[in-house]
Amino acid sequence: MRWALVGLLALIAAAVAMSAVVHRWQTPRDKQAIEQLIGPEHRYVEVDGHRMSVAVQGSGPRTIVLMPGLATPEPILGFAPLAERLAEQSTVVTIEPLGYGLSDGTDTPRTSDAITNETRSALRELGLGGPYVLMPHSVSGLYAMWWASHHPDEVAAVVGLDDERFTADGATDSPDWPRWMAGVSAIGGTRDLISLDNTTDYLGLAADYRASLGDASEYTEDQQELYLRAYSWILNPTVLDEMARGAENVRAAEGVVFPPTLPALSILADSSLEVEPEWEPAHRASISNPAIQQVTIMDGHHYLFHANASAVAELTEQFLDAHLPTR
Repeated sequence: MRWALVGLLALIAAAVAMSAVVHRWQTPRDKQAIEQLIGPEHRYVEVDGHRMSVAVQGSGPRTIVLMPGLATPEPILGFAPLAERLAEQSTVVTIEPLGYGLSDGTDTPRTSDAITNETRSALRELGLGGPYVLMPHSVSGLYAMWWASHHPDEVAAVVGLDDERFTADGATDSPDWPRWMAGVSAIGGTRDLISLDNTTDYLGLAADYRASLGDASEYTEDQQELYLRAYSWILNPTVLDEMARGAENVRAAEGVVFPPTLPALSILADSSLEVEPEWEPAHRASISNPAIQQVTIMDGHHYLFHANASAVAELTEQFLDAHLPTR
């Protein structure tokens, strides 16, 4: 039995070592493939000594900033159909926050203040001055609220994409992954747990993305595969720290309402309302001026901008044209 146990441990050690080698070999190749797929709109800017990945499309008078939800594997690919449509009339910047997509990680605590200031720095590095139209998805709704309340002169409008608000108990529904998941990801464990052949997903990590991407005709099979491959490195220390600070960031936004002169539109997915009854009331509670601040419900998945990119873009342009004069 002793030798059998030794043999079993040796097999486990060999499997872990092989996983780590494959992950270290495959990850830079996946990132290179994503860079090539994203195209010339993609670039890097330096933020606090780290490299942040962004994409800039269009040259219109409004600057729209697309802000991803928590642990979105590859924001630029995810927002691509929506960004392409919005760029017909506006300058569209897709942000990959530190720790996301092709951006570097950071040790800076992932508070709303830090994440917002890093995004502001990236926009300044790009030479794009405000005020900006913020389009946050999911958890980025908290950061947009922080931005609008602490730097109101920089925000022209907010169009939320099923974006998060505080809940009645001040908590979030985000997964509270243990910190050791960063070590699992570093040795390729997440890559092993999520099969890219669409047949297995041992932890259910990518199920939402697969369902949402599968409904969107704009994504080729190669694009979907690369999008999901990015999940193999998204559970890193930077993003795990953001998850751990979810309740803290919710509390920082609790009771905050939009400034009464700020146009704001929240586009909510009906599927989210079925899961979270407080979702719509929490959004309506942040309205301070119903004349220019609205909540609307759209039939679709939490990632509305995948399959509903055309409808979201049209609704956004109509709202901005009605409430925000073109500069």
